[in-house]
Amino acid sequence: MKAGDIDITFCNKQDKGSGNKFYPGFKPGTEVLKQGTILREGALALPCNIVMDRDVGVRLRDGTIIYVDILRPAEGTKFPTLITWSPFGKNGGLTRMGINRSPWRRGIPQRSVSSLEVFEGPDPAYWCNHGYAMVHVDIRGTWMSEGNMMMNNVQEGRDGYDVVEWVAKQEWSNERVTFAGNSWLTQSQWFIAAENPPHLTCICPYEGWNDMYNDTTNRGGIPDPGFQAIPMLKACAGNQLIEDVGAMTREHTMWNEYYEQRKAKLDKINIPMYVTASWTNFLHTRGTMRGWIETTQVKEKWLRVHNSNEWPDLYYPENVEDYRKFCDYYMKDASNGWEFTPTVRLSVLNPGHRDIVNRPTPSFPITSQQSVSMFLDAKHDTLSWNRQQPHELSVSTIAGTGDVATFVHTFSSRVELTGFFALKIYVSSATEAEDIDIFCKTSKLSANGELLESCCIDVGYLTTDPEKERAELYRLHREKHPSIDSVWFAEGTHGRLRASHRELDTSASTPHWPRYTHSNFQPLSPGQIVPLIIEMWPLGMIWEAGEKLQLSIAGFNLRPEGLSMLPPVQTCNATGSSINIYTGGQYDSHLLVPYIPESSM
Repeated sequence: MKAGDIDITFCNKQDKGSGNKFYPGFKPGTEVLKQGTILREGALALPCNIVMDRDVGVRLRDGTIIYVDILRPAEGTKFPTLITWSPFGKNGGLTRMGINRSPWRRGIPQRSVSSLEVFEGPDPAYWCNHGYAMVHVDIRGTWMSEGNMMMNNVQEGRDGYDVVEWVAKQEWSNERVTFAGNSWLTQSQWFIAAENPPHLTCICPYEGWNDMYNDTTNRGGIPDPGFQAIPMLKACAGNQLIEDVGAMTREHTMWNEYYEQRKAKLDKINIPMYVTASWTNFLHTRGTMRGWIETTQVKEKWLRVHNSNEWPDLYYPENVEDYRKFCDYYMKDASNGWEFTPTVRLSVLNPGHRDIVNRPTPSFPITSQQSVSMFLDAKHDTLSWNRQQPHELSVSTIAGTGDVATFVHTFSSRVELTGFFALKIYVSSATEAEDIDIFCKTSKLSANGELLESCCIDVGYLTTDPEKERAELYRLHREKHPSIDSVWFAEGTHGRLRASHRELDTSASTPHWPRYTHSNFQPLSPGQIVPLIIEMWPLGMIWEAGEKLQLSIAGFNLRPEGLSMLPPVQTCNATGSSINIYTGGQYDSHLLVPYIPESSM
């Protein structure tokens, strides 16, 4: 199989779909799940009778057969349909393997769901009770579905098109179809909607990347396939082969047709959408925001940025009701006032204090945003606020594999920074290497210099003693317990760039959002000082008077890996290498921040 002229490498799966311990067996047929049934100890009882058609085959345009489960209300004849499009098992495979085994079920109490839901998907019990059908899909190459599995790409878009049109032809369908769910269940929506299936009525992207190279495997030109390689092998069972993303990432470090096919054509999407995002997601923030901004043909769209984690946020009752209001409006022609919902609702983080939640604003990025350059001063390890750059040239030298340079600013009054950040720094290799990798992040510190983090999962939700549970989470976090990975807490915005990939795509870049061509390798010459303009992911955060913004710069990844199983990012910085960072004088090294004046909050 090829992407243009490029051969795609595949490898064997770890687990076979037919023999996987989380797979209940291939059992085509229809059954009625009775109202009041409790499918798992502690789970919600089913609120209505549900007809379930299991292991229904759907033939795609190339002849490949994939299998779906259909859940629909026992009463009624024609239903709008939500599709969950996933490699993780339509019978809940990864939910059983991951969520059920995780502390506090990753913030999704068992008594908040029926256990009919797939991993990262909405609960069919709720939706069937409100007059919707749901179709759970085992995508191409997973479980018993035929073919080889690939990462989100244009082929998946075509497969999704075929399933949408198949659903619309079923006797129980009202011919209106949408998609639902987090992560892969969202990533696929960008690709499928770009194919414009006639019966796709609207979409609901709920945190998911849409550009594999820039969002995840090669951020800033630094190969880092860990998340897309290791968890995929563990989570996606099947009987054929799986795309070897690790091998492809290591072999193809520059932009080419392989990556082009894994970048969704957002400008082709033209149907209503409700986008949900967060500032704290280690994988999806950039892509979800790009999806919001670059769907230029979409005239009716809404954005909600929450202050939680994607998994529990999907199931909070107020969010489920909000999501259903959107779906009812477009899928049932309900006259429910959805059109008066604020176009953008932003949560703004304020660790150590109370976050702002669902603040309405006409647009994102915020129109009242002001660009402020915070200049770095290596002599005093400081950041200025809206002042001229230091007159005196100074240099900070860090080991390429160990040191961290920090620059701090203390705010004299309350400040909100919400939007896209970018870092411009001048660097050279102190050891004459032809390339260097740079990583950066921001942190919020208290007046006493203590790190203030955002807790992303409320472990007290629906518990009998919420404060006890929260105290236990913080204890485990302080002790660096391996079960408390970076999903639970977040610091700020972050970025990375390989110096040889510094060439900007001037047609797409803005001061706050640099983009790179990744097409022309530009090695460093001995002694050469070059400017690096580093893309940093968007953030919304408040600093109270006396609190500090700390910028950290290093030659290694400063943000914890997304999951404990992932290896550290392999950089090009050799042991014994050193990096010079130049500030002041002719070098206008600065952090560009999106300042929101208090009068516009």
